[in-house]
Amino acid sequence: MNVKIAILIASMISWGISNPLADLAITEFSPLLLSLIECSVGFVFIAVVVLIRRNMPHIPWRLVIPIGIMQPGLAWLLGNTGYTHETASTGVLILTGETLFTVLIGVFWLGDRLTNKQWLYFLLGMFGVVVASATGTHLDATSTSIYFVLSAFLFGIYANILRKHLSEYSPVDLALGQTLISVIFLSAFYLISDQSVPTNVGTHIWVSAVLSGFFGVGLPFVAFNYALQNLPGRITGPSLNIIPIAGVAASIALGRGAPTLAQLVGGVIVIASVALISQKDKAEN
Repeated sequence: MNVKIAILIASMISWGISNPLADLAITEFSPLLLSLIECSVGFVFIAVVVLIRRNMPHIPWRLVIPIGIMQPGLAWLLGNTGYTHETASTGVLILTGETLFTVLIGVFWLGDRLTNKQWLYFLLGMFGVVVASATGTHLDATSTSIYFVLSAFLFGIYANILRKHLSEYSPVDLALGQTLISVIFLSAFYLISDQSVPTNVGTHIWVSAVLSGFFGVGLPFVAFNYALQNLPGRITGPSLNIIPIAGVAASIALGRGAPTLAQLVGGVIVIASVALISQKDKAEN
């Protein structure tokens, strides 16, 4: 169990670090190109893991195709679009709402139940998401932050599909299929958009883009899929709260913007609400 939890924590820290790296790379790359780079790097990393394992991957393409388009494909594209308007701290705090969307979709789709107190905590958390979304640095923060909100919503759909239909499959195989579909989807989108690769891009920007793919797609997708299938929801859910802590710390360290006071308040509200919901689950179990 300790090893599994350590893997889960590593994936959360990795995801957090990837946010300011993406925010830095987006200063030179378009959201679409950056998303393609990130997913390509993630796919190569996971493919190497599969080769090392020497097991023939078993991938349920019927489900992996739609979730691969959603996650990481569209989710990363939406997030990177948000970074063209807002700081990394803004993005990582709003994306904390992924847990809340996962809970909400689980209630209406998988029949999960919440007590009255849990519903209160959930509504409190959604209020925190609204506060974090509406207090960014952009003049119209609410409209630009919607990209992060939509990305978080896609994560909720993805997590519940994984729970309902894909729990028996290898997390490495699923991650390989997801990233491959994302690369194909984003490549087709990129060709249609007729964009060109920018020239005279600094080495540090390329390094940031590649590391964002490694820390944001490759490493955590394998680790999180594994944790989601091998640990109870009361552990995997609260673990997502590590992402904003790591993300905000890395954002400040890399000079990609500190959160506003209102954003910190909103983020703390979200984190507290998720912790309270999970604590209640644990008591009931």
